Amino acid sequence: MLKNSYIVWEGASLIDGSPIVLILTGFVNHTLNRKTGGLLQSWIIQQNLVPTDAAKKGLEKGICGDCPLKLSQTGACFVNLLPVNNIYRTYFASNYSKLSANEIEILKRYRYPIRIGSYGDPTAVPFDVWEPIIRASSGHTGYTHRWYSNECDERWKQYLMASVQSESEARIAQNLGWRTFRIIAPDAPLSENEILCRNTEDDTVRCSNCMLCDGKSKKPNIADKVHGLNWKVSNFIKYSESLSN
Repeated sequence: MLKNSYIVWEGASLIDGSPIVLILTGFVNHTLNRKTGGLLQSWIIQQNLVPTDAAKKGLEKGICGDCPLKLSQTGACFVNLLPVNNIYRTYFASNYSKLSANEIEILKRYRYPIRIGSYGDPTAVPFDVWEPIIRASSGHTGYTHRWYSNECDERWKQYLMASVQSESEARIAQNLGWRTFRIIAPDAPLSENEILCRNTEDDTVRCSNCMLCDGKSKKPNIADKVHGLNWKVSNFIKYSESLSN
């Protein structure tokens, strides 16, 4: 019987060697996230740390790397960690099954689309773990803050957007062969080679039927207005202003 969620992989983070796990959810019940729509969600979490505790104490490097938006840095990360806590608790209670070849075949048959890294940086997990899942899916979205790192597998350029915080960062990433995704303040202008996230233009558009954020292609670079809780938006604006000063 098909279950909603599965453990894909457990092992050492490629960022700092700490024990992490990759969990895939949404096979039976789609996410409640209206923006992403019916994408399978993938969660990179630490095996031995409650996500909210790790974020507050700055112990999330193994899954988030040096992302400047972390709660322990700027506090601008848009991810709501309370549902991630529930995923962690279910995992810690050993209530998830392991993903098998059978589920990969189901992916191929029903062509589920997937969100690579609903929480956590996908590059913390080996590329070869992800690729069979991505190839079996009907499409994907995904982002990494580790595009600048020499330790980031070059093969990720075909699947992930480089997550950048400024126009200068975007130019650097693009020159390195990445398409970029840039969060901007509500009144900030777009660069000449960017378009606004389709959902921001029209909230009836879902990631699941847009799929522009799929890595290396001839598609345009994407920008999106900061969103989330008011205090996180405020933190992001302060951080963004500090980059331009």
